[in-house]
Amino acid sequence: MVRGGREPLIIEDLLKFDETSNMEVTKNLGGGSLIGMPIYYSDGTNFGTLCGMDLRPHHFTEEHISLFKAMAKLLENVLNLERANHRVQALSAPLVPISDTVAILPVIGDVDEDRTNRIMEHSLSQSLKQGLEYMIFDLSGLVTIDECSAFNLLKIGQSLKLLGVRMIITGVRPELALKAVQSGSDLDQIHTESNLSDALRYIGYHLEKI
Repeated sequence: MVRGGREPLIIEDLLKFDETSNMEVTKNLGGGSLIGMPIYYSDGTNFGTLCGMDLRPHHFTEEHISLFKAMAKLLENVLNLERANHRVQALSAPLVPISDTVAILPVIGDVDEDRTNRIMEHSLSQSLKQGLEYMIFDLSGLVTIDECSAFNLLKIGQSLKLLGVRMIITGVRPELALKAVQSGSDLDQIHTESNLSDALRYIGYHLEKI
């Protein structure tokens, strides 16, 4: 048996290894062998273990061990790329806190169905995490949006309401309002203001020049 740190766990006979010999799963299998390679994120956080098993005792050669290390490294790279992608996606829907209970989410650029889903997931999770009461969606920087996404953006307000968060939309241009109407969205269910200043005043914030 070999074990330690980032090195693989190798048990060539489960019945002869103290920590596994009396396990119920070992008894059910009737013995066997195991090799396990830990998987880590780039920051050192452990994701889990890549395991291989045989129902018979088995001697793992250096070739077997090298193969498992290579597969584990490949999986680590995939996981790190996925984590990096999630961070990039979060940046596409940045949440700007104004206070402990109020945040602004500026929607800038183009919005398609995929980005709408990311915005919905991010806004819901952060609202719950931060205990928000109001979330202001500022659409003044929006370039283009398809009809389906216009409908889904407004659905976010209904989802936030279930969490006790009031959604306020600002910066709605005429073409977006038209698409929302064409998609059958009920704008009356979501509070709208012409700009951020009006939205903050509606909540109770008083803006002063310094």
